[in-house]
Amino acid sequence: MGILLIDTSAKISSFGFEENGKLIFDERTESGVNADKITYCIKSSFEKHGIKFSDIEYVSLSNGPGSFTGLRIGSAVAKGICYATGSRLIEIISLDIIANMCDASGKITSLIFSNMKNSEFYYCSYFRQNEDLKPVSDYRKGTPEEIFRDNEGIFVINADENYSANNEFTKKITDVSEFSSVRSQLQLTCKKINEKKFSDYKKSQPFYMNEFIPKI
Repeated sequence: MGILLIDTSAKISSFGFEENGKLIFDERTESGVNADKITYCIKSSFEKHGIKFSDIEYVSLSNGPGSFTGLRIGSAVAKGICYATGSRLIEIISLDIIANMCDASGKITSLIFSNMKNSEFYYCSYFRQNEDLKPVSDYRKGTPEEIFRDNEGIFVINADENYSANNEFTKKITDVSEFSSVRSQLQLTCKKINEKKFSDYKKSQPFYMNEFIPKI
C-alpha cells in the first residue's frame, strides 16, 4: 500500500510517501520555492527512492483552508495523479493536521491566517487525550479577540510571518511552521483509510471555497 501525501496549504509545502507501514521519505520544499514546483519535487524524490507512480494507491491532500494558490495547485496535482493512476483520494482539513502536530494533552486550537484586511483567522478547537484527538468546535473564522475570548489551552499556527501587531496575541501562539506536516497528515490519513472515507476526485475542491464566506 503506497500513500502519497501532499500539503501545499502553507508557504512551504510538505510532501512524503509511505509504503507498507514505512515512511519512505518526508520532505519540504525550500524556502522561496512556490507550490507550483511540487510536481517536480515529488517526481525527483520518487526517482531518488526508486518509486513508481504506479506504486501509489492513495493520495492524501491537505485540502484547506490556507494559501489560495497553493491549495489550487495541490488539488490539481492530486486529482491529476488520481486520474492517471486510479488512486483513491483522501482529503484532510489543514486545521486538523496543524492541531495533530501538537502532541500535548488537553485543549488545542489550530489557526490559519486568512490574509484578510481585518486580520481574521480560520480556526478550530480540539481536545487530545493520549493519541485521541477530537474536534470540539466547528471550523470557524474569527478575530484574535474572539478566538481568545472563547477558547483556552494551547494555540498552534503554521505561519512564521508577522500576522499580528498584537504582541500579547503572538506570545500565546506556538508556531510549527519549521516542521514538516507529513507525519501528522499520515496519521489522520491512515485513520480515514481504515474507516474507508474517500473523496471523489472529480468533485473535489479546496475546503474554504464552500465553507468559508468572507465577511462584507
